Amino acid sequence: MSFNIRGNKQKILGRTYALTSIMIVLFIVLSLRLAYIQLFDNSSLQTMANRQYYYEENIKNMPYKLLDRESEELFNYEKKYYAVIDINNFITMNSKENLAEIQSLTYTLRNYNKDYDLTLIKYSNQGKQYYNIDKTTYEKLKDVKTVKGFYVYESNETETQINSNIRNVITRGTKVSDSTKLKDEGTLEREVYEYVKDNKYTKIRFEKDVSGNIIDEKIVENKGNVNVKLTLDKNVQELSEKVLRDDKYKSYGQIGVVMMEADSGKILSMALKDDYGNNVNIGTPSENGFYVGSIFKTIVYEAALDEEIVGTKETFNLINGLFPKSKEKKYSYNMKEAFISSSNNTFAQIGWRVGIENLYNYSKKQGLFSNILNLQDEKVGEIEGYPSKNSEEIITNTSIGQTVRATPLAALTIPNTVVNNGVYVKPIIIDSLIKEDGTVVKKYNTESERVINKATAQTLKNSMIEVVNNDLGTGKKAMIPGMEVGGKTGTTEYFVKDKDNQNIECSDGWFAGFFKYNNKYYSMVVFVPQILGNDAGGGTASYVFKDIVQGIVENKYLK
Repeated sequence: MSFNIRGNKQKILGRTYALTSIMIVLFIVLSLRLAYIQLFDNSSLQTMANRQYYYEENIKNMPYKLLDRESEELFNYEKKYYAVIDINNFITMNSKENLAEIQSLTYTLRNYNKDYDLTLIKYSNQGKQYYNIDKTTYEKLKDVKTVKGFYVYESNETETQINSNIRNVITRGTKVSDSTKLKDEGTLEREVYEYVKDNKYTKIRFEKDVSGNIIDEKIVENKGNVNVKLTLDKNVQELSEKVLRDDKYKSYGQIGVVMMEADSGKILSMALKDDYGNNVNIGTPSENGFYVGSIFKTIVYEAALDEEIVGTKETFNLINGLFPKSKEKKYSYNMKEAFISSSNNTFAQIGWRVGIENLYNYSKKQGLFSNILNLQDEKVGEIEGYPSKNSEEIITNTSIGQTVRATPLAALTIPNTVVNNGVYVKPIIIDSLIKEDGTVVKKYNTESERVINKATAQTLKNSMIEVVNNDLGTGKKAMIPGMEVGGKTGTTEYFVKDKDNQNIECSDGWFAGFFKYNNKYYSMVVFVPQILGNDAGGGTASYVFKDIVQGIVENKYLK
């Protein structure tokens, strides 16, 4: 027998070399992996390790602040109190030394709610058990520190139900029908969502020692969070809501109000009577907004003056049979008188002279047929039948606003252009996006453009003031002694079916007006849909307008 010693030695050396190479490669891979973890991927591992030494809970259910123009929070928060059991630590880390405190804790929770029985906690249930408690129980338990796996905390929570309140509309980046589906790109809600989606919730952190005892607690805030600052005035918004929900308006299903600072375009209030009803301020549930009625006569009046089509002293006699149901106060009117008394007969004649093209163009220049805020469900107005139809009937009805659809939000610019001396100012509702540390991420600005002559605007302003103060005016219910108030009423009549499928006549009421307060102009539109019976639509809206303005003055808001 012979041995190939040299060959075996070479094989052994070869295997040793291969094994050494593998070890070197593994060492390099592990070193690189360790370096990666230390430099890039250590956050998740650190979090897992830290959880052994602290508990964290969200103490706000909104990851950002929604602020009004004075940086007051617009959401109203309610204090909620919670007791928490970390089941695994509670069962395994407590001992007879703290039995008395455990018993006291058990009795306190059970006295608050008989179902809060710690003796029923089973080891098989992992994770945490949360108990809703009241402030009194919280105060009794907040100093319990030696029971392992137990703590209490308080949270500030706002209503999270989906409704039509403008606060929820702005902050709701997902669609109602599918809470996981985002609003469309280009919408205001989607834009806000993209800025705040990476925000972190404000938390409370309970630090504990290796024995599980809580030794410290602190609030953890993210200074990089982006907050949303609106143009709304919280006082005016809440006042508007309070007025709309007063018992004097309880017979009306829904009312919408939009108010803005005239020169800046900043919306100060966008209120609804019923937050769970249709958001009429942006035109829902219609397709293109609502018929605006006689507030459109303001546009007709502007076009007639601006284009020098109708003279200020020219008179118009009524045409028999033109509007049989209209109640006329005179047989002959000039344009100003017809506006103050809201003469349908006269304004139809003026509209024939002005023409549908002018009526459309003046409306468009003032935003009536535009998406104002780019909200997901915001409707865009129109003149029904234009441009496919150009008949006398279309022009006749358009001249008194019976074929013109718009949202109250868009109609806000009708009185606003007048008090801005003929300059259209587009409404805005977001002032800025701002970080917790005060850094401005984005500033929002309005758009403005002259759309009617200054002299035309002055004439219209004087006429709108007389609508409120003249004995023949249709807006007398909005008059406030000693205060400059102007506006235009509007009423649209139609039929709805009652529970017995019978036709019932009803109307939508409008008041598009302005008021001067502390040497500054403000514009407001009130819209009251589906007024049943004989209550004149424009009159109801005028009352709402007056109540809100008086509330602002009495409370000394808008200083």
